[in-house]
Amino acid sequence: MVNTSYGNRFSVDVYLVRHGLTIWNQQRRYLGHTDLPLLPEAKKELAGLRTSLRLIQFDQIYVSDLARCTETLDIIVPEQAHRAVLDVRLREYHFGEYEGQTYEMLQHDPKYRQWIDDPLGVTPPGAETFSHFSERIEEFAEQRIIPYLCKTRRSKDQDMDDHNEVPKMLVVTHGGVIRQWAAKWLDGAVFNTFMPRPGECLVLRFILSGGELSAQKIDD
Repeated sequence: MVNTSYGNRFSVDVYLVRHGLTIWNQQRRYLGHTDLPLLPEAKKELAGLRTSLRLIQFDQIYVSDLARCTETLDIIVPEQAHRAVLDVRLREYHFGEYEGQTYEMLQHDPKYRQWIDDPLGVTPPGAETFSHFSERIEEFAEQRIIPYLCKTRRSKDQDMDDHNEVPKMLVVTHGGVIRQWAAKWLDGAVFNTFMPRPGECLVLRFILSGGELSAQKIDD
């Protein structure tokens, strides 16, 4: 947990959006740092999300620097996309030698079977460790979310259950990143609790209370 001493209870609603569909998603290939664009039909598939977000004015916007995320951002909030800050810490997990492979291609590889059985403890050849993946996500929160909460302190008398009164942050990123955010900060969640589909949005209310960061799921 984060050791800070910022006092009272403050919150921000973070809209975690997984990028739209790519060819490798469609083919069920492992897609980490390979920089693929969206499929042409992704714009139509993201139309519903664009409609649901169009009336929200985001206070902060962050996006993975990979094309599938920046293209998604341009589609879902075109009027606000120019304010986005690129952050490499929001990239997907780096799958190493498994990048671009499918389960069918790898299923008989003993190292792959070990990783499938223990993905948090076993690292694929040439991949990043899961601890590094988790640490860069936590670092993002410590450097982006906590300072923002401290800068925009809300009155302790404010009704923090009023969704319209809580500041809003948009983060366009990847499925694995969203799963780890939930596992790290959402009480009772594990890495497999949420399996966001391309273009899906998960809203988490991040709360800084007594110097500790936690989250709760918001039904937007």
